[in-house]
Amino acid sequence: MKRGLHVLDPAETSDQEWGDRVAALQKAMAAQGVDVAFVYADVSRSDDLAYLTNLCLYWNEGVLAIPAEGPVTFLTKLSLRVQNWMKASSKVTEFSGGKNFADLVAKYLLGKKNGTIGLVDAALWPADVADEIVAAVPGWQVKRLGSLVREQRLIPSAAETELLRAAGRILDDAAAKATVEGSTAGSRVETVERALRGGGFLDLYPSSLSTSDGVTSFGVTGQYRMNWVYSSRVLGDGASWPAAIKDALTAAIAAAKAGARIGSLAEAAAPALAKLPGGAKAEVRWVNQADLSTSGEFRAQDPAAVLADGEAGAVSVEVAFADGGNAAVAETVRVTEGEPEHLTGAQR
Repeated sequence: MKRGLHVLDPAETSDQEWGDRVAALQKAMAAQGVDVAFVYADVSRSDDLAYLTNLCLYWNEGVLAIPAEGPVTFLTKLSLRVQNWMKASSKVTEFSGGKNFADLVAKYLLGKKNGTIGLVDAALWPADVADEIVAAVPGWQVKRLGSLVREQRLIPSAAETELLRAAGRILDDAAAKATVEGSTAGSRVETVERALRGGGFLDLYPSSLSTSDGVTSFGVTGQYRMNWVYSSRVLGDGASWPAAIKDALTAAIAAAKAGARIGSLAEAAAPALAKLPGGAKAEVRWVNQADLSTSGEFRAQDPAAVLADGEAGAVSVEVAFADGGNAAVAETVRVTEGEPEHLTGAQR
């Protein structure tokens, strides 16, 4: 739940960069013949909106309208009271409020020459919202677009990279404090909540896994400003298998270099994972930080996909044991042409 510190600081992200993000999307729209693009957002899926505007959608839902040229407008059902706060904490200057998206979109397009509208990341929209908008704009062509904004987010800018580094340091310190010997399930969550919220994190998801031999894995996925990091650690070395998945993670991270296939991470981890107990099933995953808000659930793993220089994401090793137990280790890294940069974890 987003209830941490929301920041708009030109020293962190310049006005020039905010403008460049929208301009890059407008260029991509022009390449697809789109006159007006719409980006949908709700409380659980608002990172594209935040990336373009710094708007933080704590509740309800909205649609960001981006014309081929000119400023963006946020179409929302939220009250004027909330809109005033949003104006003060974002780069949006134009808001339009109403009871439903059909009326809001029709009002926004009123007076504009009919053309083509595009629904960004259309496959992830609620079907009723998309249908409502399409029905409200007769005479306009509708294109269901792909992940145009996400594609811009896959390789963080220099400013975003600095924020990811800060996020990694804060999360690493919090995870270390939360997993000291003798910690309990409750104290671990309490510690990371206190440390990360206090450190400026906007959103976070602690998670615990356990095995039949009493080993716990504790992980935290967190959002700092508009960027995400993830770390998961196995507590204790009492059982024989933790060393194997730790070695597997180390090998997978070492393989995460610019130009490497995602499948090569699993290949690197395979010798260590061969030491797991019989019947255990292990998966080595790469999730770009842009997809960590959903743990990559919206994006299928493509072993043939190639990592790019500067890309940041989480490398994880997840194990399901034959007796029903589960374990996971993970760290967030930045891909380079040489050794990956550790953003979280003791090897950072």
